[in-house]
Amino acid sequence: MQIRFHHLQITELNYLVKTFDRDATQEPATSLRVGGVFSEDNKREFSVVFDFSLESKSKEFKLKLKAVAHFSTGDDIDDEFKSSGFVRINAPAIAFPYVRTFISNLTLNCGYDPIVLPSYNFIQLANFIQKEEITDQKEEITDQFL
Repeated sequence: MQIRFHHLQITELNYLVKTFDRDATQEPATSLRVGGVFSEDNKREFSVVFDFSLESKSKEFKLKLKAVAHFSTGDDIDDEFKSSGFVRINAPAIAFPYVRTFISNLTLNCGYDPIVLPSYNFIQLANFIQKEEITDQKEEITDQFL
């Protein structure tokens, strides 16, 4: 199946800094949730939604954003594809660098040291989410997937 990444949209952004210290953005705690969303109208489109939060230890810097990465496929999307590793692992890994770049550029353009997020292990993250769904746990997904 042919799959194409189209674009990323930031749908929610909350940015708060309570200091003029440029290094307020250094080493923030991070939280990430990610999941697939499928179009009811078009059986050849799907999206990956990122829900990201960053916060400094001092609580003087907070950033929360939601981003939607849009994809299309060459064939109709079936239930097997919806639960596939591509949606849970590959598509987030393809789109994540765009989210990462947005966060880095945003903090830099706002006059603070840029946040350069490390890569996430989307295989571990997908396994954790699957376990969470099976056991109905509602733990927060945090830095353990860096």
